[in-house]
Amino acid sequence: MNLLFRIILGIHITGIVIMAGTTMIDYLTYKTFWKLADAGAPHAVGIIPLMARYGVFIRAGAFTIFLTGTALLALEKGAAWAQPWFKVKVVLVLPLLLNGILIGNKQGHKLRETVTAHTPDFLAYTSSIRESMDRFYPIQLSLFFLTIIVSMIRVDPAIKI
Repeated sequence: MNLLFRIILGIHITGIVIMAGTTMIDYLTYKTFWKLADAGAPHAVGIIPLMARYGVFIRAGAFTIFLTGTALLALEKGAAWAQPWFKVKVVLVLPLLLNGILIGNKQGHKLRETVTAHTPDFLAYTSSIRESMDRFYPIQLSLFFLTIIVSMIRVDPAIKI
């Protein structure tokens, strides 16, 4: 049982790394897109199809996290629900998911559609989307960071919250 728990935990952490890592790469690509767009580089639009592909990895990471998290709870017979660290983790994960779905995914699609529809003068049509995404990424990455910190504290039984 202990080995199975550790294997599932390792897969769970891998899902977190995939989801958080892809979000970081998406952010860096997003910043590169705007750097090129602001400089008037026509090839900035070429980055849009690349940005559209990141969602597959984010969803795969989220699916992995959900499945393995459910399995870990089942193996622990729900004991984590009574732990303060788990309650904090849930409080961090819910806005992480909602922010990703309601802001990041929605605004990302809107950005790609607007840039594609209004090339080459898309800058005039994307300022509100850009403002929203400029807030989205730091919030999302901070929530990932905090969730990982809380998870690390949980892993070390010597540390009590």
